[in-house]
Amino acid sequence: MTMMKTDPYWWEAAPRPEITPGDVPQKIDVAIVGSGYTGLIAALKLREAGRSVAVFDSGAIGSGASSRNSGFVGRTLKYSFGDLVKAKGLAHAIATYQEMQTAFRAVADTVAEYAIACDFRVHGRLVVAETASQFEDLKREYDLRQLHLGSPFEVLDKASLPREIGSPRYLGGVVLPDLASIHPGLYHQGLVRAALAAGVALYPDTRVSRLVRDGSGFTVETARGQVVARDVIMATNGYTDWLLPWLQRRLIPFDAWQMATEELPAGLIDQLLPKDRTYIDCFMNIDAIRRSPDGTRILYCGKTGERSDQVTMGRRLSAELRAVFPDLKDVGVSHSWTGRCAATFDLLPHLGTHEGIHYAVGYCFAGLPMGSHFGRLLAQRILAPGSVTSVFADQPFKTVPFYQGNNWFVPWMMRYYDLKEGKRQVA
Repeated sequence: MTMMKTDPYWWEAAPRPEITPGDVPQKIDVAIVGSGYTGLIAALKLREAGRSVAVFDSGAIGSGASSRNSGFVGRTLKYSFGDLVKAKGLAHAIATYQEMQTAFRAVADTVAEYAIACDFRVHGRLVVAETASQFEDLKREYDLRQLHLGSPFEVLDKASLPREIGSPRYLGGVVLPDLASIHPGLYHQGLVRAALAAGVALYPDTRVSRLVRDGSGFTVETARGQVVARDVIMATNGYTDWLLPWLQRRLIPFDAWQMATEELPAGLIDQLLPKDRTYIDCFMNIDAIRRSPDGTRILYCGKTGERSDQVTMGRRLSAELRAVFPDLKDVGVSHSWTGRCAATFDLLPHLGTHEGIHYAVGYCFAGLPMGSHFGRLLAQRILAPGSVTSVFADQPFKTVPFYQGNNWFVPWMMRYYDLKEGKRQVA
C-alpha cells in the first residue's frame, strides 16, 4: 500500500513551473490577475496583438483549479437544454448550447495552435442513470439535443451497459461519441511555455492587493510594487477574494474533490472501463470517473462542496468508488486532492466589465472549455470593444442580500440536492 499524496495526480507529469519573476514594470498595457486557462489564453491573444501583458498570481503559476480539474472536455451546463427551452425559449437554448460547442472547440483549437502535448483525445462520454426516471429524462434530453443541435448519441439499456462500464449500479445510459478528455496539467504547462515564448511576463507569489481607477487606466498594487495598467482582467474564478468585493459577492466558491487509485492490472481496468471514455452520472452533485491518460489508474471525482482534509476525503472517495466497482475492494489510493471552483446564483457563467475591470467567472463545472473560450473573448473585448457576441456577456449578474462571499451553506445545499434526488450515500 503506497502512502497517499495530497498534491494533484496531474502534477506528477506536469509539476508547477519554477519561474523567477523579473522586476514589476512601471507601465503595462494589460494586467491580468489569475494564471489559469482564462488568464493565460487572454494574455497570449493580447500579446500576439502587440499588447504588453503581465499576469499576477498569489501562488505558483497555475496552482489553482486549472491544473487540478478532472480534464473532462464537454459542452454541458448545469441547466439542461430542455430546462433552458422551458425557461427562456428554444432560440435562447440553441444559442447557449451552440456557444458551448464553440467553447469545446476552443480547447482543441488551443491545443493545435500551440502544439501542446497533453493527451487531448476525442473518445466519448458515457452518462449513466441510476433510476428509471433519470433514464427517461436522459433520453428526452438527448432526443431534444439531437433534434435541435444535431448532437449524436446512442442509448444503452441495462443489458447493453456492460460493454461500456463494468458496474451493476446503473439502469441505463447514453453514449456521447464526440466529447473529449485532456491532461489538464500538461495543457496548462503548454500554455505557460507559449506565454513565456510570446513575451508575457509571469509573476508567481505576487498577490495583487489593490486596484485603483486612475483616469483612463488603473494603478495595480502588488506584493512586488506598483504598476500602471491601461486594462485589468480578473481571471480568478473560485479564488476571487476581497480585491474586487462586487465580484466576490456574486460567486459561490466550492471545493471539488478527486482521487487516483494505485496502478491497476491492465485486465482489471479493461474490465471496469473497457472503452476508455469519460463517465458521469445524472445527479446535480455529479460523480465523475475516467482512466488516467496512461491507462493505469482510475480517477474519481465526487462529494463536491464538502469540507474535509485530503487524506480523509481520499478514503471517503475510495469507498464511493468501491461501491461503483466492487472489484476495487483491495485497491488503495495514491493521490487525493482538491481545487476551488465557483458557481453563480443563476448557475450560469458570466463575462463582463465592472467599473472598467474585465472579468470571466462562474464556470459551474465547465471550467476547462469555458476558461479556454472566455480567455479568447476577454482579449477580444480589449482589442476590439463592442465586437464580442456571447450569450454569457454583460448579462444581469445577481447576488443575494447580505452575502459577502462566505460559502458556509454549500455543504448543506449539496446535501439537500442529494436527498431530493435520492442519491445513495456510502461514506
